[in-house]
Amino acid sequence: MSDREPLPRLRGGTLDGSQFDTAEHDGSVLVVNVWGSWCPPCRAEAPGLRRVWDESRADGVQFVGLNVRDTDAAAIAFERRYRITYPSITTEESGEALLALRTMLPPNAIPSTLVVDRDGNVAARVIGRTTYRTLRALVDDVLESANGAAKSKEAVDVRSDAG
Repeated sequence: MSDREPLPRLRGGTLDGSQFDTAEHDGSVLVVNVWGSWCPPCRAEAPGLRRVWDESRADGVQFVGLNVRDTDAAAIAFERRYRITYPSITTEESGEALLALRTMLPPNAIPSTLVVDRDGNVAARVIGRTTYRTLRALVDDVLESANGAAKSKEAVDVRSDAG
């Protein structure tokens, strides 16, 4: 990725029965994670994602998961096991969201994570499993740039840093 691209609008029903719409989070830093309960790297990264969510939501950071190729029962069990409390759009509804992201994410890049700045542009993309350290640094960089630090128009592209 080079210049920051705007995140397409993502919306759909969530695993807890509510609705999620990125338009309701305009002006927030947003982390979008594509995952499936059947995916070993997704299981490995879940504790780090939860930790960054727990630490950053007081700073106005919102997370949303896009659950893919899963049953709702398996996805809900995954969220319970890893104590994930941020919303995830269901497999049934995530197809449209994934289609909207087709220019930003390879179709089979599971897991993948996007960090979106307060202007709604993708500031960072991680293809493959992320770690707490990597995601925390990316979120902190976006928060700092939103708080008046020099703002780069370049997006960060990270290939999985985890084995």
